[in-house]
Amino acid sequence: MTKGTNTLKSVSLDQQILGFCLNAEFFSQVKNTLDRDMFTKEMRDIFDTIVYSHTKYGTTMTSTELAALFDDRNPAMPSSARDSVHEIIVQLESGNPDNTDMHIDMVQNFWLRDRARLIGEKAIEIFTGESEEFGELQRLIDAVDDGRMSDKTTYTEVASDLDELLDDVAEDPDFPFDFNLIHEEVPGLDRGNFGILFARPEVGKTTFCCFLAASYIRQGVKVVYWANEEPADRIKLRIIQSFFEVTDEEMRQQRAVLAQRYLTEVAPYLRVMDSVGTSVEEADEYAKLNKPDVMFMDQLDKFRIKGEFNRQDERLKAIYVYAREIAKRNKMLVWAVSQASYEAHDRQFIDYSMLDNSRTGKAGEADIIIGIGKTGSSEVENDVRHICVSKNKLNGWHGMIHAQIDINKGVYF
Repeated sequence: MTKGTNTLKSVSLDQQILGFCLNAEFFSQVKNTLDRDMFTKEMRDIFDTIVYSHTKYGTTMTSTELAALFDDRNPAMPSSARDSVHEIIVQLESGNPDNTDMHIDMVQNFWLRDRARLIGEKAIEIFTGESEEFGELQRLIDAVDDGRMSDKTTYTEVASDLDELLDDVAEDPDFPFDFNLIHEEVPGLDRGNFGILFARPEVGKTTFCCFLAASYIRQGVKVVYWANEEPADRIKLRIIQSFFEVTDEEMRQQRAVLAQRYLTEVAPYLRVMDSVGTSVEEADEYAKLNKPDVMFMDQLDKFRIKGEFNRQDERLKAIYVYAREIAKRNKMLVWAVSQASYEAHDRQFIDYSMLDNSRTGKAGEADIIIGIGKTGSSEVENDVRHICVSKNKLNGWHGMIHAQIDINKGVYF
């Protein structure tokens, strides 16, 4: 090398981005996108120092100021490691403020490269059998497909103007109750709502769910039913039976006609899943891929969820929080189906304090909670049910509606 010639070191993309982040305004635009794990090992501590500075001081800094702050935060670092960090810091350039759009595009490319790395690593883990987290892989892919520069950003601004907001409030519900007595008090529910249906065993909650699912299908709504207690094929038959309002015997007698009607009137709108052992993450993944309008999660308490929980109440709380997020994230209505505690036995009015495991916080996640009460065992009482609305964030109405049930046809009236 000729004497006096300068040695030019190429600056990597992650190093350039660290430099851009010295600027406080630029950092505020990309802070939800960047993560320390996106940088090489030796640059992570530098990134942490930049984050610390902007969080505490909120001002643009020079590379000299960054080096001094880094030393102050890492007094025990060996001199050799410190020299390596200083060598990186001294090459950082904050960039031209006039080229902010270009710098953001560079961050976008940096983020995409990191997503590609994570997708590849997760795919290899699944391929080799080290992991079964298909939902996590899909989440990473969805983030790229959606063009989200950060899959950590969970918020969106409501951009509607006043006219649009008032129109939304005045509109009919997305999913009306096709049951006059309820509809008079609670017209229906909307996308993003989360409801809980509960009752004692053998009271008729599954019949009510099948009746409700059938009513949605009549409205041309796509329904998925996760059967986690009764056999899934039996649930599907009960929904079909409720849709046609026929007994088992009548269904057999009209088999040919109903089979044809089923293909056009029911099959396009109904999916029933045998979900014993299914996780809420799998249900979420299904919703993302298939986009149903309404989801029933029968015996939601029995669904699995990732994570370690010291107590059952913590696990159940997490499951119900996740189910509500499924509704909001996928813009769909979710109904959770649960048992009632023994306290609800032989009662007309049952409220959400009688939910099985009610002290877990389950009720706090719901927009509406409907219980089904039953008293006595006489012939008359066996056909009577009491539909109890004990929580209602939709329009505030609480009360009890008396109804009859035709178990043989699977309908309430």
